[in-house]
Amino acid sequence: MTAEKQYEILDGLPAYGPMYIPISSKGESFYSEGFVVRFYKQDGSTWVANFSKGWTNFSKVFGFTKQNLVVVFANGTCYVMTPESETPKLSFGVTINNVLQTENGSLICSDDTNITILDNETGELWRSDRISWDGIKDLQIKNNTVVGVSYDPTVDGEEWSEFSIDLKTKILKGGSFQDMLVNNPNLQADKNGVVSEKTKRPWWKIF
Repeated sequence: MTAEKQYEILDGLPAYGPMYIPISSKGESFYSEGFVVRFYKQDGSTWVANFSKGWTNFSKVFGFTKQNLVVVFANGTCYVMTPESETPKLSFGVTINNVLQTENGSLICSDDTNITILDNETGELWRSDRISWDGIKDLQIKNNTVVGVSYDPTVDGEEWSEFSIDLKTKILKGGSFQDMLVNNPNLQADKNGVVSEKTKRPWWKIF
């Protein structure tokens, strides 16, 4: 074992050794088997994390030796960990179903409606406005831009519409949900993507 080794994905909870540490997004204890990872601290000691799972089948681990961070995706939920600590630095999502990694190490995380970017250079977490009604696929990175298609149930025949996100400016273009807002100026969406009809601001006569 070397100091550079940060983690090891296990097939299940170990039958012997120290008790595993349950890790969930809300810090709640649980006792069922989740996504199990052994972490290696810089002093050579180890500990086992049992991650609470999200709602998809996507599980993967990305190691960042320089920052001493490990990003764990446990069936759709993301946990940003350091092997030295038994508490997540950050946790988000439950429905992540695809992750791409850019050349600089940033992670592009997709669920069925939004894109979330974990920037490896700044450490910032950015979430797009709602892109799709219910489905994103064919995700690629081209010329520092994320491109893909989003499901559109309102259009006959052409059910998938293109979208792009500039990784530098974070400008979103296209996407079935955004196209709907453009084509229906009387509608608006809140930060969670919930659609409602715009209401006119009331006016009061003061004098």
